[in-house]
Amino acid sequence: MKLAYLITAYKDADSLLELARMLAQNGYVYIHIDKKSRTITDEDMETLNHIPNCTAIRKYDIKWGGFNHVRAILELVLMAVANQEVTYMHMLTGEDYPLLPVEELDDRFVDCNDIYMTYIEPENLPDTVTVRYRYYNWFQDRNVKNKFLWTIQYMTVKLQKLVGVFREGIGEFNRIYKGLVYISMPKEAAAYVIEYVAGHEDFWRDLYRCQVPEEFFFQTLFMNSSKWADRVINKELRYMDWSRGDGASPCYLVPKDYENVMKSECVFARKFHPELSKELRDKIRTEIHQKK
Repeated sequence: MKLAYLITAYKDADSLLELARMLAQNGYVYIHIDKKSRTITDEDMETLNHIPNCTAIRKYDIKWGGFNHVRAILELVLMAVANQEVTYMHMLTGEDYPLLPVEELDDRFVDCNDIYMTYIEPENLPDTVTVRYRYYNWFQDRNVKNKFLWTIQYMTVKLQKLVGVFREGIGEFNRIYKGLVYISMPKEAAAYVIEYVAGHEDFWRDLYRCQVPEEFFFQTLFMNSSKWADRVINKELRYMDWSRGDGASPCYLVPKDYENVMKSECVFARKFHPELSKELRDKIRTEIHQKK
């Protein structure tokens, strides 16, 4: 029985290779490389696919907040679920780094039946979030992090309000939950997601027309499930600092973050820059992964 690590990445091939080699020692690694990435080359892809227990694909052109990110993640989930040895999986980015040795990750999660997933209850969602699923998004294939496109999208929202367009929810669900897409879950839960999506085209179609659909995907499915809702732990396993970020992404971690990272009781940290975070990564590697 082994863990699977599902990684989406688009840059910094050297860090990605280190991460893949480390995690593949004891588990399976499945990686989706952004189709438009030029910093992760075909040669890098070949190197990744020669690492035992590591599979890398390049299929979707991913834009921030776009639906292709959901597609890429589901592709990785399908690969992990098809592996009979996998019992549990963690979703990561290429800018993550483990805060536990791989052996300890195995001990803690290989037989885990809980879903670790942050979520916000529907009644606590601000209006700036509910508009993302109540009104149609027409820019799934564009980077809506671009301020101009973000403004245009909200102009279309105003127009929809004016003519009376309003969606109650996503597919059959009227209670919509929001959270980060990078979650940890048992294989059985992942199989439930695949089965649900395959049998409910209305959910998939409505999710496609949401802004930043990845933040509603797993949360809405699991929290509306009578089987899985009670097994969700609303806890972040990945240390991130949003206070110094740009509002849409956490900041890059630097050496001064070491103490907070290690006190966090998280098992991964994000985000690591190849230069700004080098000293911090080196220290974590020395103190945790190379310590005898």
